[in-house]
Formats: sequence, structure tokens, C-alpha cells
Amino acid sequence: MKSLNEDDMTLPGALRLALPLIATSFVFCVIGAIDMTVAGWQSPAAQAAVGIADQCIFATMLLGTGLAAATGCFVCQSLGANDTVQAHRYAIDGIVCGMAVGTMSSIACFTGCHQLIQLSGCTEATRQVATPYLQICAFGNLPFTIVIVQASILRSMGQTAHCLRLWSLIGVISIAGGLALFYSSGTIFSGSLTSLAVAWDLGALAGVMHAARILRSSFLNRTDDGQVNISRNNFETPERKLLKRVFDKTTIARLKNLCEVGIPILLSEACYLLSLAAVYAVLGQLPGSERLQAAYTVALKVEETFAVLPLIALSAVSATLVGHQLGAERFARAKVLGWQLAVAAGAVMVLCGNFVHNASPALGAIFTCDPIVLKEVTTGMASINISLPLIAFSSILFANLEGAGQTRLSLLAQFTGYILFRIPLAYVLAITFKLGYEGVWMAIVTSRFVIGLAALILYKTKFSNYMTVRLFESKRMPNSAK
Repeated sequence: MKSLNEDDMTLPGALRLALPLIATSFVFCVIGAIDMTVAGWQSPAAQAAVGIADQCIFATMLLGTGLAAATGCFVCQSLGANDTVQAHRYAIDGIVCGMAVGTMSSIACFTGCHQLIQLSGCTEATRQVATPYLQICAFGNLPFTIVIVQASILRSMGQTAHCLRLWSLIGVISIAGGLALFYSSGTIFSGSLTSLAVAWDLGALAGVMHAARILRSSFLNRTDDGQVNISRNNFETPERKLLKRVFDKTTIARLKNLCEVGIPILLSEACYLLSLAAVYAVLGQLPGSERLQAAYTVALKVEETFAVLPLIALSAVSATLVGHQLGAERFARAKVLGWQLAVAAGAVMVLCGNFVHNASPALGAIFTCDPIVLKEVTTGMASINISLPLIAFSSILFANLEGAGQTRLSLLAQFTGYILFRIPLAYVLAITFKLGYEGVWMAIVTSRFVIGLAALILYKTKFSNYMTVRLFESKRMPNSAK
């Protein structure tokens, strides 16, 4: 599998690659939206339960998120350097580690569900709904961790259309299966949110098998000239013998590289999720906490649908292209492309922010029919036209740093914004100054501004320095080992 072509290394090329991933993000969002909508039909407590349980699931899958990003980073750089053998190694390492990490994630989520839910400060009614839903979803953490690593490899190859097909399959099984179980009669899943969790587990498992088939046929068993070299029918080829000989000598070094890039990403995600848990806990101390937590859950879902998930898609493409450019040692070009994508994303999110701001009552009504919850959703969306451009700009710059392997810089910025600013400021404004729900959102907007400013400073000053070059060169296998 060769590197992406020159047409892909432009702003139009990046947008072309991002379109399937943006469509993918909406498929993924629809899965969560169905869960949220069905829960909203039942009660505010059920809706808050789904939101809290989903954050708990993501919290236990942080290792998988970091692993997937690190795997994609090194596969991109290896392909950019036309080192397909090294790309194979990192891809296989990532998948194997994904199996181990996913197993630990499932166990941790299932056994620690009570403690995770209690961190949110939710009511007993919410806790009773969230616990069984979270326990069933825990079984899906293993296949989901594997599939996000597989998807990162597909993105690194520029095969974003395959990502769309992959998540479409997961979405169809999750949505159709969940609704079928929910509305079935005479079963233990009838009218229960656990039916949606079971369908999600089955969808993730189907996604793993589908992605494995794609990777085996298009990447993991081919060399640069397209000849099979890792298939079962050609097990003892000279290339296979070379891989076997080098594998033991270089595995530890590659795993170290994955950890150096993946752990800061893991910690960055942990900062975000910790801030989410803190906001839920602050809301839990306010009057009408169930409805406020439900409103916050709906507001997050609206943001995800119209901004965050599409931005994740564009960020993934940006990291991929930057990684390929750095693999080809085109550092200046990589930095310029990163700026172009960040500015373009910010401009698009200005339009999206204005749309969501004006349409927030109608959008919130999709997820809830409670008038009090809907009113608070509108309150939370009042600052969306400011928040979305900030989120867009910082997320693309962080993705470019990720493609360069400089994930510690992203961690520094997000730790500052989420932990040092958002959490204490939300408590002070909402509780101490008695600003309530409005105070929480003031803290959120302030922290997003801090993160955006930090991303701008770090990217401008650190991206193309000597450490970038040295980091990449240290990850490449010496010629004597090839």
C-alpha cells in the first residue's frame, strides 16, 4: 500500500477525504441520538442516565482511544516514508494491543459501574436506570476498542470510504436491533434501555469482523508491489521470515513509541471526561438537578451532532495528512496544510454555530418533550456560536500535533483548560456566586477560549521545531534492522 497521492495533500483533497468520515460521524451520532430519544420518552431520569452511562463508557475506553490515535500516527508516518513493512508492524501491534486494552476496559466498566455512576452525583432514580444499561454496554468495549484501532488504520491508508461502510454496518445493527428488541413483546428487553445496549454490543462485534476482512484483503497481507506476503498460503516467504526475525527485536521499541504518543492522548481525553463528570456533579447540587443534568446531556448531544463529530472526522484526516507529510519529511508543507485546515474548520463552524443557536429550541425538542428541560437546553445553546469556532480551531491544531507525534503539547493545553479552568470556575460561578446553570456554561465557554488560545500558541511555536524532526527520526527503524 503506497502513500496518499499529491492531490490528497491539499485543502480540497483533505475535504474530499473527510466527507466519508463526516457522514460516518452522523451515523455514529444517530446511534446515540436513538438512545437519547428513547430515554427521553421515558423520563428525565432515564435521559440523564443514558448521558451519564455514555460518559462512563468513554472513560473506560480511554486507553483504546489513545492506542488508536498512536497507531494511526505511526502507520501514517511509515506510509509517508514508503516503509510499508514498518506500517504493517505498527498496524498489527495496534490491533493486538487493542484486544488486550479492550478486555481490560470491559472488565473495568462492568465491575466498577456503580462507582463510575456515583461520581456524577445523580439521583437514585437515575442510578437505577444507568447501572444495568452500563453493565450491558461494557461487553461492547472489547470489540469497540478493536474497531476504532482498525478504523484508524483505514484512515491512515486514506480509505475513508471503508470507514463509512464500517460504521454504517454498526449503525444499522445497533439502531434496528435496539428498536426491535425495545418494542418486542414478551421478552426481558421489552421497554428497557438494556435492549439498546445489547444491540450496540452486537453491532460493534459485527464491525470488528467486517474491518478485519477489509484490512486482510487490502493492507495487512500486501507489500508495496501488491504481492501477498503475510497470507496463510504463503507463510514462509522471504519477507515473512524477515518479519519473524525482526519482530522480537523491535516490538518493545514500537510499543514504547505507541505509549509515548498514546498516553498523552489518553490523559487528554481523561481531562475532558473528568471535566464532564465534574459538571454533572455540580449540576447535581443545584435545585432540579435531574432536569438540569438531562438538559446538559441534550445540549452535548446537539453539539456532537452538528459540530463535534464532524470535527473529529476532519481532525482525523488532518492528522493523517500531516503524518504522511512528515513521513516524507515535508515539514513546512505539513505545517501550512495544518493552518489551512484549522482556518477552514473555524469558518465552517461559525456558520454551524449560528444555525444551532437559532434552531436550538427545535433541535432540543428532538430529544426531549419536557418543557423545563427544553428551556434549559436553549440556555445552554445561547453561547454555541462562540463555542463551535473555538472547538474547531483547537481540535484541528491538536490533530496536527497528533500527526507529528507531539501529543504532550495537546495534553498541556487541555489540562489547563479543562482541569485548571473549567472545573473550579464552574463550581465558583454556579455554587458560590449562585449563578446556577448559566454559571456552568459561562465556565465552559471560558475554558474553551483558554484551550483555543493555548492550541494557537503551541502550534505556532512548537510544531516545526527540531524536536519534531528528531521525534520522527527516532521512531523510524534503522536500515540495519530492515
